[in-house]
Amino acid sequence: MLERYLDLNDETKKKFNLFYDLVVSSPVNLTAIKGKDEFALKHIYDSLYFFLKRSLKINTLADIGSGGGFPGLALAVYFSDWQITLIESIGKKCRFLENATQKLELANVRVINSRAENIPPSGYDIVTARGVGSVKELLKNTAHLVHDRGAWLIYKGERVNEELRDAKPILNKRGIKSELLRVETPFTRSYLHLYY
Repeated sequence: MLERYLDLNDETKKKFNLFYDLVVSSPVNLTAIKGKDEFALKHIYDSLYFFLKRSLKINTLADIGSGGGFPGLALAVYFSDWQITLIESIGKKCRFLENATQKLELANVRVINSRAENIPPSGYDIVTARGVGSVKELLKNTAHLVHDRGAWLIYKGERVNEELRDAKPILNKRGIKSELLRVETPFTRSYLHLYY
């Protein structure tokens, strides 16, 4: 399925297949999606999509509320030269992420069991978040994690415009610009790119 949309070498294909196996066989409930094709589209391709369409210079990325590894682990498999930090507050999900990182042999990943607001100021190039809080809450809780030319990529659904309106005062105050990319097929998603 992924080969329709991505140019994958054998090693990456193998890792994505193993990633799928690890998620669906986990005793921790990480996703309602169990079918391999749907998983490939709605979890892996969705995680990568924006970064395949935009050329961004990224060395370091922090993924907030990583859960089952979307988008953080998927990005780590595909962009193996990026240094990726997975931040997850739920212990059992952290243990899954640590185990998956080890099994997938990802030397570019570290896992932190904490809430984003409790992490010291860090200077990441970009912060990602999928299915974690409102835009306004995310900005409040993660502003200290990005450097002064940093950015956010927030994976959103239908209410993104409403959330963006709610966050306008913070965006204006901090001089943060926004770009919205809406996808309808082969899955539906709103990608909100915020940047200085």
